[in-house]
Amino acid sequence: MPNKLGKSFKAVIALSMSLAISLPVAIAQQSAEALVASKRPADMSYRDLMQILGRALNWIQDGVLLQNKQLVRAGVNVVVNHPAPRHKPWTIMETADQEGFKQALLAYDKILDAKANAVASAVEKSDWMEASAALGELQTACVSCHAQWQHKARR
Repeated sequence: MPNKLGKSFKAVIALSMSLAISLPVAIAQQSAEALVASKRPADMSYRDLMQILGRALNWIQDGVLLQNKQLVRAGVNVVVNHPAPRHKPWTIMETADQEGFKQALLAYDKILDAKANAVASAVEKSDWMEASAALGELQTACVSCHAQWQHKARR
């Protein structure tokens, strides 16, 4: 079991490093403020949003496992079309971490949308093995962000 955890952790770190190094110019030029403004506002906290996205990931996981296209579609729709919380998301971080977290929000919003859409695309072709592989990439992206930021959030 320790080897599996070690390999998983190494994969998360490798993905995190590659994402940090290879941010596309278009992402870097957009602002976190514009990203949040582009989302439908909702009366919920950032924690509430993360819980909803976690449930959406569960739907996608269950949908792939059960070969239920509608469950995958519903989960992907939540990920891709999620609203913004009632406050600026970066305010959950200490001031010193807010700029870095803004950049992470910009990067991971695009990455999570792309990975979720890759699952949906595979599911539409009924290619459940491809969907499973794409789901693994989506899950890795989720864990990568959490590994970088969750411990820094104000409680």
